[in-house]
Amino acid sequence: MLDSNSDPHEKSTLDIIYFSKHLDSPPFILPNDEIHLNSIIIAPKNISHIPIDLNCTIYGDPIPEINIYKDGKKLLINNSIEYLSSGDIFLHYPIYISNINDTGLYECLAKNSFGSISLSKHINIEKQKPFIQSLTNLTIRTDQQFTLGCYASGQPNLYLQWIDETNNQIINTSSTSPILFTSINTKSNVYTCQARNPYGEISSKIFLTIQNPARILSITPNKTIKINEKLDIYCFADGDNPFELLLKSPLIKKKYENKKNLSIIIDNIQMSDSGLYECYVKNNYSEDHSIFEIIVQNIPDKIENIFIENSERIFWMKPFNGNSKILKYILKIQYKQGKIIIFY
Repeated sequence: MLDSNSDPHEKSTLDIIYFSKHLDSPPFILPNDEIHLNSIIIAPKNISHIPIDLNCTIYGDPIPEINIYKDGKKLLINNSIEYLSSGDIFLHYPIYISNINDTGLYECLAKNSFGSISLSKHINIEKQKPFIQSLTNLTIRTDQQFTLGCYASGQPNLYLQWIDETNNQIINTSSTSPILFTSINTKSNVYTCQARNPYGEISSKIFLTIQNPARILSITPNKTIKINEKLDIYCFADGDNPFELLLKSPLIKKKYENKKNLSIIIDNIQMSDSGLYECYVKNNYSEDHSIFEIIVQNIPDKIENIFIENSERIFWMKPFNGNSKILKYILKIQYKQGKIIIFY
């Protein structure tokens, strides 16, 4: 408890820390002298001799998951975490810099269901020429958003840029690592990450491969056609090879390998050709299908059975309509020698 001479502002600060340690709290890092030292320069003579400690005390409820990353890649933390009786978590992770490959961005990320927080340290060697961590080629589907990340180190005055090799254009610049580039591509491309400072320049390429999924572009629309007429059925598709295009109908099933346009002509269409037609396409990583309906019309069937109850009520069993709605029936009734003769 604070005494009566306490600074009101100080009381407010302590209250915030107290309440933030209640249940259902996102992670936060308790302040210490190291939190603000996010850029560290090592003298060449100290390489391999003096470890750099990544220390922090974290609180969160539920207990957060804690991971360490080096240039975006997760590291093993082994016995670096200690769970304190206060509910806090103490992290002590020593970083040893033995060569230029060990320089870069180190991050501690704490995350639970209510949020996340991170602590980072950029570590460079004094008068270090630029160095880029290895890049991994990327394969995505067309029209899918992607982000390229390039992690680099170097001291002093590091300057980073992404270059689109197809257009030979600079598409992003940064003075801190990592440098990111987010876009949506429909064609494969090559991008170069370049880093330079007064002590040198280095670049590294990444190949972006775009996969075109199997997809149907257009098909025959639903059609109603008269018997004995000619019908042109088509299905146009696209996608990377190997590629399979298949047409299924009531009477036929045709498959085409690595062919993207399918067309069938039925010269004298019959009632048996009526039904649902399916166009199906697939390749190594996707598939697509679409259905259309063909209705063949014919002369409606004749009325076979007519039932007469009396002169005011005549009825019959509805015949096949020839795949077209019958709007009306015309009956002519003639009385002849006490008999009813019906013409239709």
